Amino acid sequence: MGGTLVVEDVIKTFRGFRAVDEVSFTVSEGSFTALLGPNGSGKSTTLKMCTNLFQPDSGRILVNGIDVREDTVGAMSGVGCVIETPEIYPDVTGRRYLEYLAEVSGMTSESAASEAERVLGIVGMSDRADGKVKGYSKGMRQRVVLAQSLLGDPSLLILDEPTSGLDPQGSAEFGRILTDLNSRGKTILMSSHMLHEVEGLCDSAVIINRGRVARQGSIEEIVSRSTITVSTVGDVSRDIISMVSDMPAVTEASAIDGGLTVRLDGGPERQADLVKALVSMGVRVYAVRKEDPLEEAFMDITGGAGS
Repeated sequence: MGGTLVVEDVIKTFRGFRAVDEVSFTVSEGSFTALLGPNGSGKSTTLKMCTNLFQPDSGRILVNGIDVREDTVGAMSGVGCVIETPEIYPDVTGRRYLEYLAEVSGMTSESAASEAERVLGIVGMSDRADGKVKGYSKGMRQRVVLAQSLLGDPSLLILDEPTSGLDPQGSAEFGRILTDLNSRGKTILMSSHMLHEVEGLCDSAVIINRGRVARQGSIEEIVSRSTITVSTVGDVSRDIISMVSDMPAVTEASAIDGGLTVRLDGGPERQADLVKALVSMGVRVYAVRKEDPLEEAFMDITGGAGS
């Protein structure tokens, strides 16, 4: 397998419990990949192994072709990560915090100051950088932590639920920053429990359930099956339900009061074909509602476990 990040048959056991069970997936260069799964599914453990905070019992993890366990420094030299959002000393400014980290990495004071200014600009914190961290909102602190992961201009970002705890506006702003980073060529692997957020940001996903990969692929592939609720004037006859059930993309159809529900394989074109067919059958359609496709796929794959 080729890719910026390759996870091959990784196993991790804690006190006899196999938390990660032969997990394999690839994060392609330039992609924005979501790592999804219920609580306790092995997401965080997997990310910690990707960043060498944990070592796998077996299997291997490669970053740009370098084995993380065999050459940690070489593998991690192009990686920026946020795992379990770190606490920042409250009486230091955001700017000084980042300068200090840059200096620790080997930069001169002058270079560290320049690098801190660069990453502060990326996350939109330049105008608040000289205020003390104790005066920052949660969203501002998380932006500083993201800026920390950008020091040294890594090509791969590994982020563990970076928008956790943010209000909708803060989450949306954070998402715009990540989208911009991805558009500039950063490869991103991000775990999240916010499915609507993932669908808007990511182009691919790996879904883990009970320590194993349950499904992976593009977001489009994963959400290709959806449930459509069609509201109609008057009830739908059994003959209509039978004809809909026989349509090539339909896996299930059933009547409800004032309409029908249809399980459908396919995207917008298939959905349009369904509505067109219903109208041609004389069904008076006045509304069509589609369930959140990623949430529906997630619930199907994980058996309804919470994320």
